[in-house]
Amino acid sequence: MYGLADMILLEHRLDLSNKEKRVLMKAVEPLAKAAYWLYRMMSGGSCNPFIKEVTGRIDQALVRKVLVVRLDAIGDMLLSEPAIAAIKSCFPEARLDVIGAGRSEEILINNPNVDTLIPFSAPWHAAWRGQRINWLTAAVEVAEVAKKLRQEKYDLAFELRGDVRDILFSIASGAKAVCGSSFRGGGFLLDFVPVHNEFGHQVEMALDIAASAGASPTREDPRLYLTLEEKRSAEKVLQNNSVECIALHLGAGFPSKCLPIEKFAAVATALHRADSSRCFIVVGGPEDRVLADAFQSLAVVPTTDLVGKLSVRETAAVLERCSLFLGNDSAPMHLAAAGSVPVVTFFGPSEPWKFHPYGTEYRLLEVDLPCRPCDYVHCIHSEYLCMTRQSVDAIVGAAEELIALSKRNTNGSIAGVG
Repeated sequence: MYGLADMILLEHRLDLSNKEKRVLMKAVEPLAKAAYWLYRMMSGGSCNPFIKEVTGRIDQALVRKVLVVRLDAIGDMLLSEPAIAAIKSCFPEARLDVIGAGRSEEILINNPNVDTLIPFSAPWHAAWRGQRINWLTAAVEVAEVAKKLRQEKYDLAFELRGDVRDILFSIASGAKAVCGSSFRGGGFLLDFVPVHNEFGHQVEMALDIAASAGASPTREDPRLYLTLEEKRSAEKVLQNNSVECIALHLGAGFPSKCLPIEKFAAVATALHRADSSRCFIVVGGPEDRVLADAFQSLAVVPTTDLVGKLSVRETAAVLERCSLFLGNDSAPMHLAAAGSVPVVTFFGPSEPWKFHPYGTEYRLLEVDLPCRPCDYVHCIHSEYLCMTRQSVDAIVGAAEELIALSKRNTNGSIAGVG
């Protein structure tokens, strides 16, 4: 599929917005469509034995193996968890395997709806996040992973991101039918495409994809199945801290999504000045070490620094015990929301209607600029105006509002909202 291959390579040479990606996909789609249908005819994949001829729907009793493809980030895997549960409910007798990036698969450990977790770091997503990729080596790795998947002879594949590159990978898995979203193009590659709201949340888009194959999903919130040991470990970490712990995550997938450290420090200082019993828990991966050190040098507040010391699941267990989460659009933000922790977050390039905290009370702060949301990795301005212009006073006000709301709740937590 020469046209699609060209589109994928071009996307990584240019920093394209979602709108520009859709325009590019539309331009190459006629050639790609012809090549794909030729491939289907030659491979004998034009008919599927488990699709009923009369209704065109799936005969659920004949589906034995299902593959779920979610190759991007940790938070995105978590947002797909309700859809994975819905798919398993639809095909209870089928084996359900999930393939995802190495750290994101931690989200599904101990999940009763998943039979096998397959780690795979998709080079196109790694490149988008700024990693240097040897594309020849990466192509060999992708081919090897696809070959192993084809040996499993999957009946159905669900691509839950709505990304033409991941749709192509799903097809390469050899699944007899592929379900997914055509939001970013590539609808002609799919056997089942949902009708869904373009401005809906990622949780709801994934549920709509599941429904396109016959699932009857309920609007459940994302869930982690933490072990008792993980919960006890969090208790030990926080046992010497005050009841009101405020969690901070200072980083994000790329710099354009990060609130300046000076503003984080100013917010923490103001919150501590208002109530000196408050303590602050800083979470994050090893990549956040520089940010954590800078915060410590600027904010004179009681801090427990857990950056680089916890796994994804241990981080989730710690966040569950906090009174509030303050952070950028990142995986810890979604982990906190899954634990019903009130969230204050700040969005720059991200699309708030798609990626806002789901399942908890939250306040999302934005700067009104004509260029956002843009989904750019690199800002078109000399500085990240949508983050540098965030108001410290507004963030502090949102935090105090949620803390007061939480205290008024008799159960000590906020009822989940989607």
